[in-house]
Amino acid sequence: MQSKEGDRMLSMKKTVPVRLLKNDFYNTIKTAENNGVTEEQLKGILGKGKAKKRMFEGDLNEGKLEVGQVISMIKEIKPAAAIVQEI
Repeated sequence: MQSKEGDRMLSMKKTVPVRLLKNDFYNTIKTAENNGVTEEQLKGILGKGKAKKRMFEGDLNEGKLEVGQVISMIKEIKPAAAIVQEI
């Protein structure tokens, strides 16, 4: 999945603020937050254990994909040995 500048947004400020990659899950959260969701309601959307499960299953549409600001700077995936060699 390619990511460009602006493809992630700080969300879920009422629970644990995270920077999410914009996908279907992000859209669900954003819509709920725009409609004034409470912290308890947000936790209900997340579901007990669902967020962690989504992260580890790798669902790119429904998953809670937490990313940092640097995600748009990553252009290729290299083996750790190659990165150490470059450094």
